[in-house]
Amino acid sequence: MAEADEQRLITPISQREFELYALSLDRGPNFDPAHIFGSYQVEHGGASGCILLDPEQGTFTSLALRRRVDHRWVKVDESGPWSTPEAALDRLGVSMRGSDPPEPLPPGARRRPLLLNVGPRGICPEFELLTSSISHLPALMAIGECYLALPNPDANFVTDFQTNNFASRLFELYLLACLREQGLVVRQDHVSPDFWIEKDSDACWIEAVTANSETPRAGGIGKWVRAPEDRTERLTGNAAERFAKTLRGKLQRNYHELEHVKGQPFALAIADFHVSGSMVWSREALPTYLYGLRADVAGDGAERRAIGTPITNLTGKHSIPAGLFRDPDFAHLSAVVFSNAATLAKFNRMGFLAGWRPPGLTMTRRGILFDRTPGALEPIDFNLSVDSAEYQALWPWGEAWCQELEVFHNPLATHPIPFDLIPGATHWFEYDGDIECRTIWANSVISSITHLRMAGEPQATSEAQGESEPS
Repeated sequence: MAEADEQRLITPISQREFELYALSLDRGPNFDPAHIFGSYQVEHGGASGCILLDPEQGTFTSLALRRRVDHRWVKVDESGPWSTPEAALDRLGVSMRGSDPPEPLPPGARRRPLLLNVGPRGICPEFELLTSSISHLPALMAIGECYLALPNPDANFVTDFQTNNFASRLFELYLLACLREQGLVVRQDHVSPDFWIEKDSDACWIEAVTANSETPRAGGIGKWVRAPEDRTERLTGNAAERFAKTLRGKLQRNYHELEHVKGQPFALAIADFHVSGSMVWSREALPTYLYGLRADVAGDGAERRAIGTPITNLTGKHSIPAGLFRDPDFAHLSAVVFSNAATLAKFNRMGFLAGWRPPGLTMTRRGILFDRTPGALEPIDFNLSVDSAEYQALWPWGEAWCQELEVFHNPLATHPIPFDLIPGATHWFEYDGDIECRTIWANSVISSITHLRMAGEPQATSEAQGESEPS
């Protein structure tokens, strides 16, 4: 009778919702060669689980997760093989223990602060938008699960997230989701660098940083700053200098000399929040600075082609030397990881796709895709509803966390990062004097804006890939 009661507590959930919960697993929602056959939770949300199908063996496995008293997910059972999904579901119903209280904290474990408990320093506009707007409920749910999945956030994480370091902490959550999604082990066993990642005996240290303005509030919610009309300024001017100063500032800390980092690949991960809306247009400035090559167009008509023009200095007021990757003094820097998607817009879409959809909320994403046609120099426009079949068909598994992640490899690196370590990223590297890229995605978004509309509201609000909602 007790087992029957447990079964009645179980309800199906979407695979995408379970995959968000499974970010708390050591390698995230990756079960190769098996794949998810069905996902479930108990009615009060204190337990979740899935049935896995091994297509090679034709057998099933049950996997059960339960919440701890600090709301974190822990794996409590993995059983099988079972010959039928019904047998696996019977086991799952028992192992999720839907009527039991939450799991206790392990001895000596620190209870994680709640993300929504506001401290004495108050809150920033971005945190207020996240927690007070029904249109951002999907983002709030996705962010909450990513926070709970962090292995060991530092003591200031919640306070920083609620105040002026909101963007930096959001970037850390985004990186965790990207990396775990790709099956990487992610640890935070040391104060710095921020992450140690490992997969199939390859490993790397990653320190995350955001390019911010000297004015603390400049990169947050506010009046958008449009791209400079002058292309040279956009590629080599203030945005490039901001990337340069941020990266050089981190490199001065000599992370590669730490005992636990010595002799291993080390990368800096950077996102740009230096002015409101800058992520929509600043991305090109980063590789320009790193490789000391400005992307130009030569020829006319059918003869037009992209060329790399070497530059020695950026054109901002500080005339910073260009070509960080050309300097042998920085050979310990294996790569720079970049994304313009560590944003409320990204988390909102991922939460929405996972099933957290307030009644009346619609999302439309408009932007440009990289055109991989040989010789193409212009991007491809798109404008699609986020819940449409056409939008999901842009990628084999629908929208993923890592699709906007880019890795710029240092050609002089003493300890290069294998491409297979971060397989879902777009990799940029030097080959025969040219900068080339490799990616598994046929469609890569260069920049985008997500339009939100609640039923009954007179007009939609917009969120840029790389920026919060404008005023």
